[in-house]
Amino acid sequence: MKTLFARRSVLALAMATGMAASPAFAADQKDTVVANVNGSDVKLSSMADFARQMGPQAAQAPYEVMLEVVINNQLVYDAAKKDKMDADPEVKAALRKVEAQLITQAYMQKKMRSAISEEAIKARYDQAVKEFVPAEEVRARHILVDTEEAARSIIAELGRGSDFAELAKTRSKDTGSGMGGGDLGYFTQKDMVPEFASAAFAMRPGEVSKAPVKSQFGFHVIKVEDKRMATIPPFEQAKPAIANKIAEDIQQKVVMDLRDKAKIKRFNVNGTPMAEPAKK
Repeated sequence: MKTLFARRSVLALAMATGMAASPAFAADQKDTVVANVNGSDVKLSSMADFARQMGPQAAQAPYEVMLEVVINNQLVYDAAKKDKMDADPEVKAALRKVEAQLITQAYMQKKMRSAISEEAIKARYDQAVKEFVPAEEVRARHILVDTEEAARSIIAELGRGSDFAELAKTRSKDTGSGMGGGDLGYFTQKDMVPEFASAAFAMRPGEVSKAPVKSQFGFHVIKVEDKRMATIPPFEQAKPAIANKIAEDIQQKVVMDLRDKAKIKRFNVNGTPMAEPAKK
């Protein structure tokens, strides 16, 4: 259920609360009329909304340029209304979808806003400190391939002086870490599949695995960069991650509470009733 509501809603909350307002769009000037288009007033708040939708590039645009863009939008909107586009069935259906998304996001943001306080974040942090058990961490890189033969070929290339990070970028099928030269960051033994963890934690910093390491994902060539004992980050550094975790927990709880109270009937793609899942 964690993924039922995308992280997008958390991001939207962060944008709404964290975006620095441009001096031109100051809150106390939001009702200022910046243009009148065929009798309709265009207010500064509309320009600010449009600038937020456009993203960071809008912050670089001069006020006069943004004003003309907003005027153009108003002209097209008025023409569309005159052409009764708001009555078009496809437009109405699209508007209902957008409305549902906005209302859903606003509801979740309301729930999160009241719960993600400095006190709540500090309480989570203090609890984490209390429960923290130091554990060894390894920072490693890896190159993941499909066959043992391919892994042995890479080990041979590394032995001849090839750069590990460059080979990871071009040869690893783990494209996520491959883009960063195979870097997996720091991890504890329980964070990785057993075969990979056992090999990595048995190696010394600077060492490359002498033989391919097989796991359920394929064959790994591993390079250990560093070892350290895990520590708790300072409160200020940990705050964003804790706030995100609280937000995820709230979203999950809201959804699960609603599901517990709801009466839900499910149907197959052909419209026939679906067998109800067993209650947990």
